[in-house]
Amino acid sequence: MKKFLLVFLLLFIHSQVPANEKQKSNVTTSISEQLKTLQDLYKSGILSGYEYEKEKKKILNN
Repeated sequence: MKKFLLVFLLLFIHSQVPANEKQKSNVTTSISEQLKTLQDLYKSGILSGYEYEKEKKKILNN
């Protein structure tokens, strides 16, 4: 259940920045916030190393 909520939270955060309205500074802030959240989830044991790397790649490839 925790993993489901966590993935939902990450997807929600990621979806809050519309592609056609992204400004460079907002994207940078958004990406850094997403990576920080992801790292916190990994450090707390909610995400495995594999899940962490998979989600990190998704964030960085957008």
